[in-house]
Amino acid sequence: MLLACFLTASGCAAETAVGQRSATSLLPLPWHPKQPRPADRDENAVDAALAALDLCTLIDLGVYDRRKVPGAASVTRQARVFDGRRECDLVRDGNPIPLITVRDEPPESAPLRNDGAIVDLSGVKGYQVERHKQERIVGCSVLVPLSFVRAVRFELAYGTREDDAHCEIVRDFAAAGAGSLPKGLAYPVGGQDSGRVGACANMVVNTDGSDCDPAGDVKVPAGGADLLLAAGARDPNIECAVFRPAVATAFGSEFEPVATPGACWFVEPRHRLQIEVGATASGDPPGIFGSDPDLWTDRQIITLGKKPPVVFRSLSGDENSVYASPYANLDVRGQVRLRISAQRERGLDVSGLPALPAEAALKAEAVVASVLEHYFGPGR
Repeated sequence: MLLACFLTASGCAAETAVGQRSATSLLPLPWHPKQPRPADRDENAVDAALAALDLCTLIDLGVYDRRKVPGAASVTRQARVFDGRRECDLVRDGNPIPLITVRDEPPESAPLRNDGAIVDLSGVKGYQVERHKQERIVGCSVLVPLSFVRAVRFELAYGTREDDAHCEIVRDFAAAGAGSLPKGLAYPVGGQDSGRVGACANMVVNTDGSDCDPAGDVKVPAGGADLLLAAGARDPNIECAVFRPAVATAFGSEFEPVATPGACWFVEPRHRLQIEVGATASGDPPGIFGSDPDLWTDRQIITLGKKPPVVFRSLSGDENSVYASPYANLDVRGQVRLRISAQRERGLDVSGLPALPAEAALKAEAVVASVLEHYFGPGR
């Protein structure tokens, strides 16, 4: 619910400039991507190329010959249909378990490629996922995109190896197989193989990218907290601009801002951390947050930039939040917030989420302190 008027820090009922505006004026602008959306390849042409492709030709026996141990059994390539999808298995004589599998990847799994680490397959773009179980590597797969939704996947048989060379082996087969695809079907390493534009490809979310834009280079409004927060409520690009210098100083330039409906995020290519920020006149008062003991713990009210934020972390320890009042009153609407979370590193399939490093939580507080001092300090 939006507030009709803001109370001053002393609690009196005098209206601020924001309070004199209608509640409608604080609603976010309708979401329309500002960056042009990339076009996918011709779906019929890609489908026809895949239909005509013998997947077994993508398994290069020369790669196996270079890697096989002396005296190893001979191998064969066997085409089959599994779960409605074509695939080809490389199998040793007398052993039905495939060594390597190449499959026509189902289109509905396309958003999941964003979880993979981008790898260079001799000039061809691939996405690698290394599987872990009980702190051991047990498998690896490499996906080679052919359009926004079509791809072929190279996968090693599930199990442990003494040399832990799972991904090295799969990359060798994937590089050789990608090199035998029809010309122009695979993407170069820097190719645009999804609808996610720019840094939106680094956001830890498996969507088509239609609700994300690289943040625009906009000017932070002058004229005090009311005007700034009202602008932030309307446009997440303003929120990104407010936090951009402080985030870069604390976390480095690899964290880039992206605008989404109602929020700004700072994302980085490895997916280890993700930061959500806000500077807005809408939303609940900051003092409300972090109170549910079933969700949060270690809730404290501290001082940052001479303002009183509430800080807390998730029970699992993977996320920390800072909700500050630019009016020095946690009970009134208007918030400067930062939520930082630890994520599974791109390219690793592991159970659970890692704990957020203590250093990252301290940096998050430093960012909020910097924003409060710069934009909401005395005379601002």
